[in-house]
This record gives sequence, C-alpha cells and structure tokens, in this order.
Amino acid sequence: EGVPDAVAAFAARLPEVIRGRRVLLVRHGNTAKAEVDAERELTDHGREQCRRFREAWASSLSGVSSVLASPVKRTAETAALLSEPLGLQVRLVEDLYFVRPWRHEAMKAADRDCGYAPVSEYIQRHPGSHDVAAKTMAAAVAEAGADLPPGDLLLVGHAGYLSFLALEVVDAMASTMPVASKEAWHTAARQAVLDANVGEVCGFEVSGASGARYLPNPEATDF
Repeated sequence: EGVPDAVAAFAARLPEVIRGRRVLLVRHGNTAKAEVDAERELTDHGREQCRRFREAWASSLSGVSSVLASPVKRTAETAALLSEPLGLQVRLVEDLYFVRPWRHEAMKAADRDCGYAPVSEYIQRHPGSHDVAAKTMAAAVAEAGADLPPGDLLLVGHAGYLSFLALEVVDAMASTMPVASKEAWHTAARQAVLDANVGEVCGFEVSGASGARYLPNPEATDF
C-alpha cells in the first residue's frame, strides 16, 4: 500500500527536526504476558535492563532534552526509567505503536514471517511491506518534534518497527549533510541499522559526527 500524501509531507520535515541533534532509538524492556498487547508491562528483569542500559550509556543519554515514546505501558515505562535521572517528561506518540489502522495485512504477514529479525531480513523477504509504517512513524516524530527544545532526542519503541524508524532517521540526517561527506556516512550508518537484531533495552545512536552505532545492553536480553 502506498504512503498517503499527508504522511509523506510530514515525514519530509524530519530532517529539519533532527538537524544538529543526536538521536537515540531504544526498544522497550522485557515484559510479562497479557491478554491485550498494549497491557504488557515490564518485569523486574525489564526494569533492571533499563537501569543497566542507563548506566552503560550515561554519556550518550546525558545530552537528551526530549523523549518521545510509544504510548503503551511497556514503552512508556522504559522511557520514564531511562530519562529519570534527566528529570524529563515523556511525550507519548500514538503512531510509535504498531497496532494502528495503518498496519495493513501485508505488514502483518511480514511480521509473522520474519518475527524478531534484523530489518535487512524484512526488506529482503518482504520489500516495501513496512514503507507506510516507516513514513508514518517519521511523520509522527516530525510533528511531535516541531516545538522541541534544543538538545538530543530519545525515541522508545518496538522491535522491528524501531529499526525501520532508525533507517528514516539515518536518511533524514544524511539529507542535511554536505555532499562530500554524505555518501560514506550514509552507507555505513544504514548498514549498522540493517545488521542489528535489536534486543530488549538496546538500540541505536545516530549522530552526524560519528554515524550510527548499535547500543547493546550489558544485562541479559532476548538477542
């Protein structure tokens, strides 16, 4: 399915929203089961993952001035725990959650087929399946970020979808760079995202100065 024009227009604003910022994208922590997906909550292990990630990547988190998260319990709590030492309020963004009207049948089929896997596997086996998701999340960040204060940005989301959003962030950041340095930076940064199977409370740091890197958790995770 194609990306709606209004969504594409908002997504096109992402480069300006993230210009001059480092962007951190982190998956939620370990959860307990629940009858309804949105009701899943962090376990004690999930909270410990948040604490360990916060300690391990304190320097990366230190510049964060804004936090956007999927609105469900597990992502909201992960975001709150990661940003607690910074004294920041978490802004909940509906379209950072994947159970939305835009999640069409081809997207669901790709999710079932690939499961927890690097985003490169999704792109190879189901090309285009998550284009709407990627652009919708990018548009949501761009819209929410229009009035953010200066400083770095933390985004907290879900496995698979987080990587598609990270690719949007990489592409947007590359579009603001000088031509001479853009190609090598863009290629390396995209590869860092494509290769990663994102574990619980793990994620990416994307910076115009240093590219993209995977941020593992010292605590045990699912990957």
